[in-house]
Amino acid sequence: MRLEDMKSDIPETPDFIHKMIQNEVAKQIQDTKVMNLQRRKTWTIPKIAAVAAACTLAVSTAAYAGVNLYHWFLEKQGAYGVAVKIDADSMAKETMLPDEVPEVNLFARYIPKGMSWNDEYHLQYPEHEQTGGFSFASVLLDKNDLGQVVQDQNVIDSEERTFGEYQGVYLKYNSIAKSGTFNQRIYLVCPDLYRVIMIYIGDDVSKEDAIKVAENLVITGNTTMVKTAGMPTWSEDMIAEKIENDDDEIITSVNEKELPVYQIGDTFDLNATGEDTNGEYLTKTISAKVDSIQIADDLQLLEPDKIPEEWTEAIGADGKLSANTLNYVKSGDGINSLDEIVKSEAVNQKLVYATVTYTNNSDEEIDHMLYLGALLTMTKENGRVQIYVPTEQSGDGYDRITWDGMAKTGEMVYYNVSENYGNGGNYISSIKPDESVQLNMAWIVNENDLENLYLNVTGDGASYEFSENILKNGLVDIRK
Repeated sequence: MRLEDMKSDIPETPDFIHKMIQNEVAKQIQDTKVMNLQRRKTWTIPKIAAVAAACTLAVSTAAYAGVNLYHWFLEKQGAYGVAVKIDADSMAKETMLPDEVPEVNLFARYIPKGMSWNDEYHLQYPEHEQTGGFSFASVLLDKNDLGQVVQDQNVIDSEERTFGEYQGVYLKYNSIAKSGTFNQRIYLVCPDLYRVIMIYIGDDVSKEDAIKVAENLVITGNTTMVKTAGMPTWSEDMIAEKIENDDDEIITSVNEKELPVYQIGDTFDLNATGEDTNGEYLTKTISAKVDSIQIADDLQLLEPDKIPEEWTEAIGADGKLSANTLNYVKSGDGINSLDEIVKSEAVNQKLVYATVTYTNNSDEEIDHMLYLGALLTMTKENGRVQIYVPTEQSGDGYDRITWDGMAKTGEMVYYNVSENYGNGGNYISSIKPDESVQLNMAWIVNENDLENLYLNVTGDGASYEFSENILKNGLVDIRK
């Protein structure tokens, strides 16, 4: 994942992230420990180097030349574009990246009032769980990164400055969506640790507090050494263009005859992954049936102890799901014009509650069977079916739609059968030959998408493309 794509937390996850998830699921089902990725927190910056919430013993390193020999350069381009680069003197440019570097520890000597560490990567206000606050990450600083230019757009505030012991840059981006978006960044150069520290900052943090936190950071190396080979660098993750592989092209439109579509109550076959009774990985043919789909305007159908905490924020004073405000956005060029909201409207949010039965048709018990549902929004026209992403719809005078509500098609969020296994726990602990297990899944969606909903229970999590599993095993028509 390119870190430059993590500017803010948006209602729908970008397509390339969904592609990454599907590839990762496909890779992991070849392992004996199949891990579910659907419960990842969308605002989490990937773990690049260990960043701890407490300062531990620093170690000496064969460091770059003095910190003061490294400088940030920031140049404005038009009204809202900037170019950023790190440069250094000739001696520093010849410094080789060692084979190993220490892991990084971070300690905050200043924390805004009411804020605390949520985990080792996130400093935030308790009421803003999963959104806002500070997210910390780092990449390597290689000599090849020096002088490389990062182009950025939609920047409404920027400055070079010294943050305590570190040279850095502050950037603030124009943000249509509010309430938890990461619309600020601070980059710090730490040549003694061969790192660039990236601080992603939510819109619930003032610029003054953002700068004060950065000024009071203590960044050290600990006694654990990590190999630099294969670790991402500033130029790789922030600058280099990724070459698209034709084999990875996302398919969003197919001939209607190529797509098997089942109705509620139909039974169809799937491949399931899990373990045999000896703990060995296996794949077996099972059957699935979507028994029913219920639509509700509250959360009463759900088991209270399994309701995602963030969903409770979508309940109004009347106990119903609150309306979602859709903002229709006309995109600016990011250099001389910014994105702007051209109109807004309120739509109701609805709970989609699916009851699904899986049956083991094989002659062998399947332990820790992974299951995963995903919603797709899809239209049919002239013999073709087309997947659309609700936030990427365009029309007369607008290029996309944003909102701050809980409505979200895509990966399964609620499920009522789980075990303490893998990442997320959405596993059936055991399903014997000819045995059936019935379970429930749920999503919150915008009411105007109900007429275009299809359910993918193949287990690959695909929701924004026609994956190989979908084209082989099909979708279930759950339109209302």
